[in-house]
Amino acid sequence: PLNPLDAWAGTLAFTAQIFCDFAGYSTCAIGTALCLGFRVPNNFRFPYAAIGFSDFWERWHISLSRWLRDYLYIGLGGNRKGIGRTRINLMLTMLIGGLWHGAAWQFVVWGGIHGSYLIIERLLRKRWGGASWASKPWGMFTLAMVTFFFTVITWVFFRATDLSSAWGILVSMFGFVSDGAMVLATLDIVKVFVVMVGILATHWYMRDKTLEGVVSRAPWWGVGFVWAVMVILVILMQGGGDAFLYFQF
Repeated sequence: PLNPLDAWAGTLAFTAQIFCDFAGYSTCAIGTALCLGFRVPNNFRFPYAAIGFSDFWERWHISLSRWLRDYLYIGLGGNRKGIGRTRINLMLTMLIGGLWHGAAWQFVVWGGIHGSYLIIERLLRKRWGGASWASKPWGMFTLAMVTFFFTVITWVFFRATDLSSAWGILVSMFGFVSDGAMVLATLDIVKVFVVMVGILATHWYMRDKTLEGVVSRAPWWGVGFVWAVMVILVILMQGGGDAFLYFQF
């Protein structure tokens, strides 16, 4: 059992890690392909600024989500065979998407939760989708933060080695333990929250933009400065032996 702040810090740290790792090596692949003359589509579009889970899956692991949509969801009938069948198709698609990551119950639960999110979202859109506040900036930001919060919950199952470990983290996060251990230094907790706020701010700013568009409008000296910092960081970080986290899938 953990102190709630430690549990949240650990979960948010993984939330940042899984994006930076996966989007990072996808970007490396896209850049390498461009060097060889191949144009590979983007695999991420700032997913932590998603408003709703259908939007999230249009921004996260786009290559997989499009494959699941085109070859599973549409293949099963999509939304062409009534509301009940649509819900079943959504759930089956996400359960299979979970199993794609590994034959373990935590991945099945992860996929099932996302399937439930998509079904609930459709119900809410049908009832309150036309609300005027949802199209205002503060309303969109609130919905994005709600989406992010529930996405963080699903990462607990994705990261856990088994369901009991996932349950232990969840009960710690929501304060259902009275003697949770404090295992992180205050500085580590601060660093996690600073990095996570930075990622969220960047995603929100870039939500409807492209990196190419931002770079093309930036002054030459600004682009040069960022490139110089990146080159220096690459040089300083040489020698690490850690493989990409997502390579296990």
